[in-house]
This record gives sequence, C-alpha cells and structure tokens, in this order.
Amino acid sequence: MSQTRQLGAIMFTDIMGFTAMMEANEQTANEWRTRLRQSLKTHVSFFNGRIIELNGDGALTFFQSAYEAVKAAIAIQLDMKKESPVPLRAGIHTGEVVLEESSVYGSVVNLASRVESFAIPGSIFISEKVYDEVRNKPDIQTMPVGKFRFKNVEDPVEIFAIRNEGITIPDKQKLTGKGVVVEKNKFLLPKAALA
Repeated sequence: MSQTRQLGAIMFTDIMGFTAMMEANEQTANEWRTRLRQSLKTHVSFFNGRIIELNGDGALTFFQSAYEAVKAAIAIQLDMKKESPVPLRAGIHTGEVVLEESSVYGSVVNLASRVESFAIPGSIFISEKVYDEVRNKPDIQTMPVGKFRFKNVEDPVEIFAIRNEGITIPDKQKLTGKGVVVEKNKFLLPKAALA
C-alpha cells in the first residue's frame, strides 16, 4: 500500500446528541445523517477535499489547504442550519500527514479531533496553525477562544472560533472537551473594534 507524506488540513465533523436522538426518534436521526453526508459530498469535493472516513454521525476529511477546509466547513454549517437545524460541530487543524488510499495518520489527526471536541453545535473551531493560514483572508472572520492543553500534546494550543455570519459563536466560559483550559482570552473584540 503506497503512502505519501504531505501538508494539509484535517477536518472533523460530528452531530452532537446523535445517539440520544437515535433512541428518541430514529427517523430524525437518520434524516440528520443523510443531510450531513449529502452536504459533505457536495462541499468537500467543491473545495478540493477528500472524505477519508464516514462513521455513524460524523466524518474525517482532508484538504490541500487550511483555507479550503474552513471554506468547506462554513458551507456545510450553513447547509445544516437550513429549515430544521442539525446540531453539527466542526474542528480543523493543519500540518503534515501520512496519506494512504483510505486512511490518514499523524498527530495532526489527533489534534484536529481534540479541537473539534470543544466545539458546540453550529460552530467551527480551528487551531492556531489554521488561524495563521486564514487570518488575512477577508472572507473569514475569527475570534480567539483560549488556550487548551491536550493529552499527549506537549504545548498548549490556542483555539479560535469562526464567526462568519450564520456560524454560532460559543460562550467561552462553558466549553468542555478532550483537554483542559489553560487560559481564557479576556477580550473578544471583533476585528472592526480593533481597527
């Protein structure tokens, strides 16, 4: 099996409360999953990405660039908010990965999963490395959320939230996930306020 090493962005998406919804209303849960899969197929390929893994209520996707990953995440979230909203969350990290035909490996994957674990329904969380790639893009707005320490990751990682129109902005005081909050940012001023 051939392996290639390359730089790219990993995006994790999953539906919060999917298991509980399967027990409460299987039809709604299946509709959520179908909508997500259709949206992923449309937007991941449009932004030059690749769906690596589809599981019950989520997906692992790979993109050539962090910018395209964020653009795809925004498009998918806006799709999921139409009519009856699907409680989707997304997390993105970028770096070098090992790609095989049907899988992807590397610490980037692990870190993307941890970033996503702190996201809330309707939101998109990105690591500081992704932020560095998109901060000068006029069509992407961000805000800092805080620094987090993750298991098996030496240095704390700063997380940012996408705050484009239609994307849910988190309450930074209430975030929980696979890690520990090291430092919460005191000021969450929009870019315009800093000009």
